[in-house]
Amino acid sequence: MDQVLKAFPNDVRFVFKNFPLPFHPNAMPAAKAAVAAGKQGKFWEMHDKIFQNAKELGPDKYAIWGKEIGLDVDRLKTDMESPETAAFIADEMKEAAKASVRGTPTFYINGKIPTGRSFDLYKSMIEEEIKAKKKS
Repeated sequence: MDQVLKAFPNDVRFVFKNFPLPFHPNAMPAAKAAVAAGKQGKFWEMHDKIFQNAKELGPDKYAIWGKEIGLDVDRLKTDMESPETAAFIADEMKEAAKASVRGTPTFYINGKIPTGRSFDLYKSMIEEEIKAKKKS
């Protein structure tokens, strides 16, 4: 996604939605940690920590990483357990279900699901969408 956003800074809008998979025991706590960090303006920083350390996920890690990225750790813990955080994630999961998301990550380019995962494929699809938009 970084490549896509750098290549199309004015043409692509990246939207991220949480979709913690139910069979992954660490997915929901990780989503809660990222959303809670977002309440302190550090969603992407926590997101990146989680994905960089995907094999080390666990309740004790979120506080460590929160401290590393400059969060109020007590607030992080409180926000992770808040009903508002759970409701926010539940709403995003409902949106994902409506969009037929079955796994993660799932990407859409102007409502179309790419048939693979490569920068060249995404670039080609985006360029086609840009051309189509200019024609209309």
